Amino acid sequence: MLDQEDDIDNEDEVNQPKQLSRKKMLIFLLPVLIVVGLSVGLYYAFNRDYHTTPATYSVVQKSGEGEGSITVFYDLPELTANLHTEGPDKQTLHIRLNLELSNVEDIKTIELLLPKINDVVLTHIIELTPEEVQGSTGLYWLKEELLYRLNLATAPIKINNLNIKSLEIQTASD
Repeated sequence: MLDQEDDIDNEDEVNQPKQLSRKKMLIFLLPVLIVVGLSVGLYYAFNRDYHTTPATYSVVQKSGEGEGSITVFYDLPELTANLHTEGPDKQTLHIRLNLELSNVEDIKTIELLLPKINDVVLTHIIELTPEEVQGSTGLYWLKEELLYRLNLATAPIKINNLNIKSLEIQTASD
């Protein structure tokens, strides 16, 4: 009777499928994971639509005037810069600007000059102190100075006006 029980145990062992060892699973799965990872990485690296954000602009026709009297509002991406401060507290300025143009065709040139525009804005902002930016006088001065500098950078295209969409100063301690 002991022999029959041993036979039953042997049959169970024979019918069980062999389990793959971790080493064999790693050998099969590692190449698959590498191929999937590389293909996803290459897709995002070389896909132009992924890197570029669509230009945001709106066109407004002035009522009662001729067909050529339009205003184009072109949104610049949000810029962040550290303000010039004394002491351990760092203050960061987050600003979103909107350019007023008179031609829709100027948008292409503005998009090509976007790195230069961002550079002009950032190099001016990093020299400002928080006191220079606060209050209506500070914002007016900042707006006028940026408009002057941007018109120099984008000449012969004329930027008619510069609108501050949002401006936020954050304080962070080291």
